Amino acid sequence: MRLGITIPFDPFNGIHFPELVRTADRCGYTDAWSYESFSTDAFAPIAAAAMLTDKMRFGCAIIPVFTRPAPLIAMSAVTVNELAAGRFILGLGISTPNIVEQWMGVPFKKPVTQMRETVEALRAIFRGEKVTMAGAKVKINGFRLDAPITHPPKIYIGAQGAKMLRIAGEIGDGVIVNFITPETVAPMLDNTRDGMRAAGKDPASLDVVCRIICAVDEDEAVARTLFRRSLTAYVTVPQYNKFFREIGYEKEATIAIDSWNAGDRKKALETIPDEMVEKIFVFGSAEKCRRRLDDYAKAGITTTALQFSSFARTPEERRAKVLKAIERLAAV
Repeated sequence: MRLGITIPFDPFNGIHFPELVRTADRCGYTDAWSYESFSTDAFAPIAAAAMLTDKMRFGCAIIPVFTRPAPLIAMSAVTVNELAAGRFILGLGISTPNIVEQWMGVPFKKPVTQMRETVEALRAIFRGEKVTMAGAKVKINGFRLDAPITHPPKIYIGAQGAKMLRIAGEIGDGVIVNFITPETVAPMLDNTRDGMRAAGKDPASLDVVCRIICAVDEDEAVARTLFRRSLTAYVTVPQYNKFFREIGYEKEATIAIDSWNAGDRKKALETIPDEMVEKIFVFGSAEKCRRRLDDYAKAGITTTALQFSSFARTPEERRAKVLKAIERLAAV
Protein backbone atom coordinates (compact mmCIF):
# COMPACT_ATOMS: atom_id res chain seq x y z
CA MET A 1 0.00 0.00 0.00
CA ARG A 2 1.31 3.43 -1.00
CA LEU A 3 1.54 5.82 1.95
CA GLY A 4 0.38 9.32 1.05
CA ILE A 5 -0.48 12.60 2.72
CA THR A 6 -3.11 15.27 2.20
CA ILE A 7 -1.98 18.73 1.05
CA PRO A 8 -2.36 21.37 2.23
CA PHE A 9 -4.08 21.61 5.60
CA ASP A 10 -3.99 23.75 8.71
CA PRO A 11 -1.43 24.75 9.86
CA PHE A 12 0.64 24.16 6.70
CA ASN A 13 -0.70 26.82 4.35
CA GLY A 14 1.56 29.59 3.10
CA ILE A 15 5.24 29.66 3.99
CA HIS A 16 4.99 26.44 6.04
CA PHE A 17 3.72 24.34 3.13
CA PRO A 18 7.19 23.32 1.83
CA GLU A 19 8.11 21.87 5.24
CA LEU A 20 5.12 19.53 5.08
CA VAL A 21 5.94 18.25 1.59
CA ARG A 22 9.69 17.93 2.19
CA THR A 23 9.20 16.09 5.48
CA ALA A 24 6.83 13.58 3.89
CA ASP A 25 9.18 13.13 0.95
CA ARG A 26 12.17 12.56 3.25
CA CYS A 27 10.23 10.02 5.31
CA GLY A 28 9.31 7.95 2.26
CA TYR A 29 5.70 8.92 1.65
CA THR A 30 4.91 8.17 -1.98
CA ASP A 31 1.88 10.38 -2.65
CA ALA A 32 0.41 13.81 -1.94
CA TRP A 33 -3.31 14.38 -2.61
CA SER A 34 -5.09 17.72 -2.58
CA TYR A 35 -8.79 18.34 -2.05
CA GLU A 36 -11.37 21.04 -2.76
CA SER A 37 -14.42 22.07 -0.76
CA PHE A 38 -14.33 25.51 0.89
CA SER A 39 -10.68 26.27 1.65
CA THR A 40 -8.00 25.82 -1.03
CA ASP A 41 -8.49 24.87 -4.64
CA ALA A 42 -7.12 21.47 -5.67
CA PHE A 43 -4.67 22.37 -8.45
CA ALA A 44 -2.49 25.13 -6.95
CA PRO A 45 -1.08 23.06 -4.04
CA ILE A 46 0.02 20.34 -6.46
CA ALA A 47 1.74 22.86 -8.71
CA ALA A 48 3.65 24.12 -5.67
CA ALA A 49 4.46 20.64 -4.36
CA ALA A 50 5.76 19.55 -7.75
CA MET A 51 8.55 22.11 -7.33
CA LEU A 52 9.60 20.53 -4.02
CA THR A 53 10.06 16.86 -4.86
CA ASP A 54 10.86 14.84 -7.95
CA LYS A 55 9.66 11.53 -6.48
CA MET A 56 6.17 11.85 -5.08
CA ARG A 57 3.01 11.16 -7.07
CA PHE A 58 0.27 13.79 -6.90
CA GLY A 59 -3.49 13.71 -7.22
CA CYS A 60 -6.66 15.73 -6.75
CA ALA A 61 -9.25 14.10 -4.52
CA ILE A 62 -11.49 15.50 -5.87
CA ILE A 63 -12.33 18.13 -8.50
CA PRO A 64 -16.13 18.57 -8.78
CA VAL A 65 -17.26 17.98 -12.37
CA PHE A 66 -19.98 20.61 -12.04
CA THR A 67 -17.98 23.67 -11.05
CA ARG A 68 -15.58 23.95 -14.01
CA PRO A 69 -16.19 23.35 -17.72
CA ALA A 70 -14.31 20.35 -19.10
CA PRO A 71 -11.81 22.42 -21.17
CA LEU A 72 -10.81 24.38 -18.06
CA ILE A 73 -10.37 21.16 -16.06
CA ALA A 74 -8.23 19.85 -18.93
CA MET A 75 -6.01 22.93 -19.05
CA SER A 76 -5.43 22.87 -15.31
CA ALA A 77 -4.76 19.13 -15.27
CA VAL A 78 -2.31 19.24 -18.16
CA THR A 79 -0.50 22.21 -16.63
CA VAL A 80 0.12 20.57 -13.26
CA ASN A 81 0.91 17.24 -14.89
CA GLU A 82 3.64 18.86 -16.99
CA LEU A 83 5.02 20.59 -13.89
CA ALA A 84 5.06 17.21 -12.14
CA ALA A 85 6.66 15.43 -15.12
CA GLY A 86 3.72 13.07 -15.55
CA ARG A 87 3.27 12.23 -11.85
CA PHE A 88 -0.24 13.70 -11.60
CA ILE A 89 -3.64 11.99 -11.34
CA LEU A 90 -6.84 13.91 -12.00
CA GLY A 91 -9.45 12.86 -9.47
CA LEU A 92 -13.03 13.77 -10.38
CA GLY A 93 -16.22 13.55 -8.35
CA ILE A 94 -19.78 14.85 -8.32
CA SER A 95 -19.35 16.58 -4.92
CA THR A 96 -22.58 17.43 -3.07
CA PRO A 97 -25.63 19.61 -3.80
CA ASN A 98 -24.66 21.85 -0.88
CA ILE A 99 -21.25 22.68 -2.39
CA VAL A 100 -22.29 22.73 -6.04
CA GLU A 101 -25.72 24.33 -5.92
CA GLN A 102 -25.81 26.38 -2.72
CA TRP A 103 -22.21 27.60 -2.55
CA MET A 104 -21.22 27.70 -6.22
CA GLY A 105 -24.62 28.51 -7.72
CA VAL A 106 -24.48 25.70 -10.29
CA PRO A 107 -27.50 23.38 -10.73
CA PHE A 108 -26.81 19.89 -9.38
CA LYS A 109 -28.65 17.84 -12.02
CA LYS A 110 -27.95 14.53 -13.73
CA PRO A 111 -24.69 13.83 -11.87
CA VAL A 112 -24.07 10.51 -13.62
CA THR A 113 -24.49 12.12 -17.04
CA GLN A 114 -22.27 15.03 -15.98
CA MET A 115 -19.55 12.61 -14.93
CA ARG A 116 -19.72 10.44 -18.05
CA GLU A 117 -19.72 13.38 -20.48
CA THR A 118 -16.96 15.23 -18.62
CA VAL A 119 -14.68 12.19 -18.72
CA GLU A 120 -15.49 11.61 -22.40
CA ALA A 121 -14.59 15.22 -23.22
CA LEU A 122 -11.38 15.10 -21.16
CA ARG A 123 -10.20 11.89 -22.80
CA ALA A 124 -10.63 13.47 -26.23
CA ILE A 125 -8.87 16.69 -25.18
CA PHE A 126 -5.99 14.71 -23.67
CA ARG A 127 -5.61 12.87 -27.01
CA GLY A 128 -5.01 16.26 -28.62
CA GLU A 129 -8.27 16.22 -30.57
CA LYS A 130 -10.32 19.22 -31.60
CA VAL A 131 -13.43 18.58 -29.52
CA THR A 132 -16.97 19.40 -30.45
CA MET A 133 -19.61 17.93 -28.17
CA ALA A 134 -23.34 18.49 -27.78
CA GLY A 135 -24.16 16.35 -24.78
CA ALA A 136 -27.03 16.60 -22.37
CA LYS A 137 -24.72 18.37 -19.90
CA VAL A 138 -21.38 19.07 -21.60
CA LYS A 139 -21.34 21.32 -24.65
CA ILE A 140 -18.08 22.22 -26.43
CA ASN A 141 -17.60 23.77 -29.85
CA GLY A 142 -14.19 23.24 -31.39
CA PHE A 143 -11.86 23.31 -28.38
CA ARG A 144 -8.30 22.05 -28.72
CA LEU A 145 -5.36 22.47 -26.37
CA ASP A 146 -2.73 24.69 -27.95
CA ALA A 147 0.13 22.77 -26.36
CA PRO A 148 1.78 19.37 -26.80
CA ILE A 149 0.49 16.76 -24.36
CA THR A 150 3.48 14.64 -23.43
CA HIS A 151 1.85 13.14 -20.32
CA PRO A 152 -1.94 12.59 -20.64
CA PRO A 153 -3.18 12.56 -17.02
CA LYS A 154 -4.86 9.49 -15.64
CA ILE A 155 -8.42 10.00 -14.41
CA TYR A 156 -9.64 8.55 -11.12
CA ILE A 157 -13.27 8.74 -10.04
CA GLY A 158 -14.41 9.58 -6.52
CA ALA A 159 -17.30 7.29 -5.62
CA GLN A 160 -19.52 6.13 -2.77
CA GLY A 161 -22.75 4.52 -4.00
CA ALA A 162 -22.93 1.33 -6.03
CA LYS A 163 -23.73 3.10 -9.32
CA MET A 164 -20.80 5.53 -9.19
CA LEU A 165 -18.45 2.82 -7.95
CA ARG A 166 -19.32 0.77 -11.02
CA ILE A 167 -18.89 3.80 -13.30
CA ALA A 168 -15.47 4.40 -11.75
CA GLY A 169 -14.45 0.92 -12.85
CA GLU A 170 -15.92 1.39 -16.30
CA ILE A 171 -14.56 4.81 -17.30
CA GLY A 172 -11.88 5.61 -14.72
CA ASP A 173 -8.26 4.59 -14.29
CA GLY A 174 -8.78 4.17 -10.54
CA VAL A 175 -11.23 4.94 -7.74
CA ILE A 176 -11.13 7.33 -4.76
CA VAL A 177 -13.06 6.62 -1.55
CA ASN A 178 -13.36 8.19 1.89
CA PHE A 179 -15.10 7.68 5.24
CA ILE A 180 -15.00 3.92 4.84
CA THR A 181 -14.03 1.13 7.20
CA PRO A 182 -11.84 -1.88 6.34
CA GLU A 183 -14.93 -4.07 6.73
CA THR A 184 -16.88 -2.16 4.08
CA VAL A 185 -14.14 -1.91 1.44
CA ALA A 186 -14.52 -5.32 -0.20
CA PRO A 187 -18.24 -5.19 -1.07
CA MET A 188 -17.86 -1.62 -2.33
CA LEU A 189 -14.98 -2.55 -4.62
CA ASP A 190 -16.93 -5.48 -6.05
CA ASN A 191 -19.00 -2.86 -7.87
CA THR A 192 -15.90 -1.16 -9.26
CA ARG A 193 -14.38 -4.43 -10.43
CA ASP A 194 -17.69 -5.35 -12.11
CA GLY A 195 -17.45 -2.09 -14.04
CA MET A 196 -13.87 -2.88 -15.02
CA ARG A 197 -14.84 -6.32 -16.32
CA ALA A 198 -17.69 -4.82 -18.34
CA ALA A 199 -15.17 -2.45 -19.96
CA GLY A 200 -12.68 -5.25 -20.65
CA LYS A 201 -10.19 -4.18 -17.97
CA ASP A 202 -8.24 -6.34 -15.56
CA PRO A 203 -9.77 -5.92 -12.06
CA ALA A 204 -6.45 -6.90 -10.51
CA SER A 205 -4.97 -3.60 -11.73
CA LEU A 206 -7.36 -1.44 -9.68
CA ASP A 207 -5.75 1.39 -7.71
CA VAL A 208 -7.93 2.35 -4.73
CA VAL A 209 -7.12 5.68 -3.11
CA CYS A 210 -8.57 6.20 0.36
CA ARG A 211 -8.61 9.49 2.23
CA ILE A 212 -8.17 8.79 5.94
CA ILE A 213 -8.20 11.37 8.73
CA CYS A 214 -5.72 10.40 11.43
CA ALA A 215 -4.29 11.66 14.71
CA VAL A 216 -0.99 10.02 15.68
CA ASP A 217 0.18 10.16 19.31
CA GLU A 218 -2.68 12.50 20.25
CA ASP A 219 -4.92 12.11 23.30
CA GLU A 220 -7.44 9.43 22.29
CA ALA A 221 -10.32 10.85 24.32
CA VAL A 222 -9.88 14.28 22.75
CA ALA A 223 -9.57 12.73 19.29
CA ARG A 224 -12.74 10.70 19.80
CA THR A 225 -14.72 13.77 20.87
CA LEU A 226 -13.55 16.04 18.07
CA PHE A 227 -13.80 13.39 15.37
CA ARG A 228 -17.37 12.65 16.51
CA ARG A 229 -18.25 16.28 15.87
CA SER A 230 -16.66 16.17 12.45
CA LEU A 231 -18.42 12.92 11.56
CA THR A 232 -21.79 14.29 12.70
CA ALA A 233 -21.40 17.19 10.26
CA TYR A 234 -21.10 14.69 7.40
CA VAL A 235 -23.72 12.19 8.58
CA THR A 236 -26.32 14.97 8.60
CA VAL A 237 -25.70 15.83 4.92
CA PRO A 238 -28.28 13.87 2.85
CA GLN A 239 -25.82 12.49 0.29
CA TYR A 240 -23.39 11.28 2.94
CA ASN A 241 -26.26 10.10 5.13
CA LYS A 242 -27.34 7.72 2.39
CA PHE A 243 -23.78 6.41 2.11
CA PHE A 244 -23.44 5.75 5.84
CA ARG A 245 -26.71 3.83 5.76
CA GLU A 246 -25.37 1.69 2.93
CA ILE A 247 -22.22 0.73 4.84
CA GLY A 248 -24.07 -0.51 7.89
CA TYR A 249 -24.92 2.52 10.01
CA GLU A 250 -28.58 2.83 9.07
CA LYS A 251 -29.88 3.29 12.63
CA GLU A 252 -27.23 5.84 13.59
CA ALA A 253 -27.55 7.78 10.33
CA THR A 254 -31.34 7.88 10.50
CA ILE A 255 -31.53 9.14 14.08
CA ALA A 256 -28.72 11.66 13.52
CA ILE A 257 -30.26 13.35 10.47
CA ASP A 258 -33.77 13.30 11.90
CA SER A 259 -32.51 14.90 15.11
CA TRP A 260 -30.45 17.45 13.20
CA ASN A 261 -33.37 18.44 10.98
CA ALA A 262 -35.57 18.77 14.07
CA GLY A 263 -33.08 21.21 15.55
CA ASP A 264 -31.74 18.82 18.20
CA ARG A 265 -28.01 19.12 17.47
CA LYS A 266 -27.07 17.59 20.83
CA LYS A 267 -29.02 14.38 20.14
CA ALA A 268 -27.56 14.13 16.64
CA LEU A 269 -24.06 14.30 18.10
CA GLU A 270 -24.77 11.80 20.85
CA THR A 271 -26.22 9.35 18.31
CA ILE A 272 -22.78 8.74 16.77
CA PRO A 273 -21.28 5.88 18.82
CA ASP A 274 -17.63 5.46 19.78
CA GLU A 275 -17.43 2.34 17.62
CA MET A 276 -18.38 4.28 14.49
CA VAL A 277 -15.80 6.99 15.19
CA GLU A 278 -13.08 4.42 15.88
CA LYS A 279 -13.82 2.51 12.68
CA ILE A 280 -13.80 5.52 10.34
CA PHE A 281 -10.96 7.58 11.84
CA VAL A 282 -7.45 6.38 12.69
CA PHE A 283 -6.01 7.62 15.99
CA GLY A 284 -3.84 6.58 18.90
CA SER A 285 -0.18 5.62 19.13
CA ALA A 286 1.90 5.36 15.96
CA GLU A 287 1.94 1.58 16.38
CA LYS A 288 -1.83 1.41 16.75
CA CYS A 289 -2.35 3.67 13.73
CA ARG A 290 -0.03 1.53 11.64
CA ARG A 291 -1.97 -1.61 12.56
CA ARG A 292 -5.18 0.12 11.50
CA LEU A 293 -3.63 1.10 8.17
CA ASP A 294 -2.53 -2.51 7.68
CA ASP A 295 -6.20 -3.48 8.02
CA TYR A 296 -7.05 -1.10 5.17
CA ALA A 297 -4.27 -2.61 3.05
CA LYS A 298 -5.54 -6.15 3.65
CA ALA A 299 -9.05 -5.01 2.72
CA GLY A 300 -7.95 -3.75 -0.71
CA ILE A 301 -6.81 -0.14 -0.29
CA THR A 302 -3.71 0.40 -2.43
CA THR A 303 -3.02 4.11 -1.77
CA THR A 304 -3.71 6.28 1.28
CA ALA A 305 -4.16 10.04 1.49
CA LEU A 306 -3.64 10.62 5.20
CA GLN A 307 -4.84 13.89 6.65
CA PHE A 308 -2.92 14.37 9.89
CA SER A 309 -4.65 16.13 12.77
CA SER A 310 -3.26 17.74 15.90
CA PHE A 311 -5.31 19.23 18.72
CA ALA A 312 -2.59 21.47 20.15
CA ARG A 313 -3.56 25.04 20.93
CA THR A 314 -1.29 27.05 18.64
CA PRO A 315 -0.38 26.64 14.96
CA GLU A 316 3.28 26.31 15.95
CA GLU A 317 2.52 23.44 18.32
CA ARG A 318 0.27 21.75 15.77
CA ARG A 319 2.96 21.98 13.08
CA ALA A 320 5.57 20.44 15.34
CA LYS A 321 3.28 17.62 16.43
CA VAL A 322 2.14 16.81 12.89
CA LEU A 323 5.69 16.73 11.54
CA LYS A 324 6.69 14.39 14.35
CA ALA A 325 3.60 12.24 13.65
CA ILE A 326 4.53 11.97 9.97
CA GLU A 327 7.99 10.76 10.94
CA ARG A 328 6.74 8.37 13.64
CA LEU A 329 4.14 6.72 11.43
CA ALA A 330 6.64 6.17 8.63
CA ALA A 331 9.14 4.65 11.04
CA VAL A 332 6.97 1.95 12.63
